[in-house]
Amino acid sequence: MAIERGDVLKATTAGGGTIELRALGAPMQGRDFPVVWVCTEAEWRRSQAVGDEADGLPWPLDAVQELATA
Repeated sequence: MAIERGDVLKATTAGGGTIELRALGAPMQGRDFPVVWVCTEAEWRRSQAVGDEADGLPWPLDAVQELATA
């Protein structure tokens, strides 16, 4: 999986649902397992419009699937 900044991801939630998120960078090693930092589409658009970093959170890498590349 070659996730990069801006890629659209399908993420599985703790409750078993799925949501679309934007990758804020390539996957990295978290404390206990690999993660990818993500944000919502709304946050991605806001940060692009004003030219700052998006607020994101780490998501388990094994709970995401790449849908589209940036």
